[in-house]
Amino acid sequence: MKRNIFAAMLVAGALIATSAAAIDNNGPVDKALAAGVIGEQADGYLGFVRPPTATQADLQRRINEINIRRRGVFNEAAKVNGETEDRVALLSALRQITKTPNGEYFQDTTKTWCVKSPDSQVMQTTDDVVVIRCAPASKAN
Repeated sequence: MKRNIFAAMLVAGALIATSAAAIDNNGPVDKALAAGVIGEQADGYLGFVRPPTATQADLQRRINEINIRRRGVFNEAAKVNGETEDRVALLSALRQITKTPNGEYFQDTTKTWCVKSPDSQVMQTTDDVVVIRCAPASKAN
């Protein structure tokens, strides 16, 4: 089972990097990530840290498009590796949040938005449990 999980994570990570996460090249999505407007969620998708405003409709559309592509990647990786789509998405979230620079927002497994810091807990334990937790003092207001 560990081999399948690792393979699913690799497949999902590689496909997301090429099809969904790395498509913006310092465009509106990358700028919104850096500005703390949006962040990576523990469910594998991008989301708004605070509800989007009417002026953010284009950004919302772009995020929806990325998330649709991610869902397809998760679904395909799950089929190939005999995993659930949710597990593949969680493993992808682990990878994306691990790569998120300190100071940017992410959502932990309790759906709490927080700023990534060296004290954030983002890891996979030896028994394959994925931990995505905010540092105690980094929760968004």
